[in-house]
Amino acid sequence: MGVTETLTRFLLQTTYEDFPREVVDRAKLLAIDFVGGALAGCQTHVSNIFTDYVKEMAAKSEAVIIGRNFKTTAQYASYLNGVFNHSTELESVSQRTSPNPLAVIATSLSVGDKMRLPGKKVLEGLILGFEIQGRVGGPSLKGISKKGRISIFNHLGTASTASKMMGLNLEQSRMAIGTAAFQAGGFITSVGTMAHVLELAFGSRDGIEAAELARKGFTAHPDIIETPRGFCDALIEEGGYDLNEMTRDLGKTFQIVDPGISVKKYPCCYRAHRALDAYYDMLGEHHISHGDIDKIIVDMNLYDSYLMKFPEPKTGEEARFSFRHIFGAALLKGKVWIDSFSDEAAFDRRYVEARGRVEEVVHSEWPPGRVDARIPVTIKLKDGRTFSKENASPREPTLDQLLDRYREAAEGILTPEQTKRSIELLLDMENSTDVSGIMGLLTAK
Repeated sequence: MGVTETLTRFLLQTTYEDFPREVVDRAKLLAIDFVGGALAGCQTHVSNIFTDYVKEMAAKSEAVIIGRNFKTTAQYASYLNGVFNHSTELESVSQRTSPNPLAVIATSLSVGDKMRLPGKKVLEGLILGFEIQGRVGGPSLKGISKKGRISIFNHLGTASTASKMMGLNLEQSRMAIGTAAFQAGGFITSVGTMAHVLELAFGSRDGIEAAELARKGFTAHPDIIETPRGFCDALIEEGGYDLNEMTRDLGKTFQIVDPGISVKKYPCCYRAHRALDAYYDMLGEHHISHGDIDKIIVDMNLYDSYLMKFPEPKTGEEARFSFRHIFGAALLKGKVWIDSFSDEAAFDRRYVEARGRVEEVVHSEWPPGRVDARIPVTIKLKDGRTFSKENASPREPTLDQLLDRYREAAEGILTPEQTKRSIELLLDMENSTDVSGIMGLLTAK
């Protein structure tokens, strides 16, 4: 039995009752983070452009658009909600498995909304969709680090999520995965552009569509993951993936907690997060104020230099991928938050001056990969003292901080009662008999 068939059988045979409690709790937290991030991003410039585009389609009213007051097809609802979430760069992310769960979360919520499914079915789709893409993505990170394709696995996950939630059989599900897989793409070179905001959400739209087509009898290659000139062979560098590892210990652990997904604390590229944590650690440990600082130096490997590539950003999108702007915002405002990443902020004289106090150093001699990257930070003070620190990984916001962020994002978009009730229901999602009741609370007041 090949990898595609093995993973698809596992997808269809596994149910909510097979999940450990920590897996369910993590999935709910990620759903809350997704909705909060979508509320925070539903009125950004790129979100407005895409909202206008979707509205012009005048499509069937099937699923809620978070933070807006209209519905569209499940495909485009998931796509648009994913764009909202990604537009602030607050999407959750993983460094050691398939990089991002955004698309499977968007898919599970919109399909659940359309089909009026209970919360347990939505959580099944979310957890298992990410399990499939993580099973392929984790053993392939070495290959995609060099190829520069960071979002190719989402299509495997979203087609799996949609197939599970729509009740497709084994053959139909393999056709859905095969159909979605050949649409996979995404290039690291697109970071800092509006296209980067779309590339993860493409997978949610395409995965739902692939499942809908498969249900009608549409065909694709049944073994798309492992076949020669198929998904791995065509999209991942030769020798950069391990087919055996993709099915090892299947069902004994779940990707959503092992190796796990991280919730972002700052609205910028995740590669900057542990560096920011190290910076703030040093401020506290050595009682440093921002006015004491003469210069900040950030060291990085080649992989990070491909992402953090805008020393003088010209747009808000570019600013989220600029160490100089990110640390300039920390110097200027103290807090790195959404207001520092507008087009206006990129040109603001105060930010430009603050960026001048940040230096980037690229180390071509360091290991160039994604997982083994280093990002030490050095602070040079005006009195001549120097402090350096390197954190191995970023820290997440606490649940209370995450809920506070959700409430802040919802302010002016939802009513206080909508905000309060939606949080309560998302935290208790497994007991919801119809997730459309939760999604209905997320429409603009």
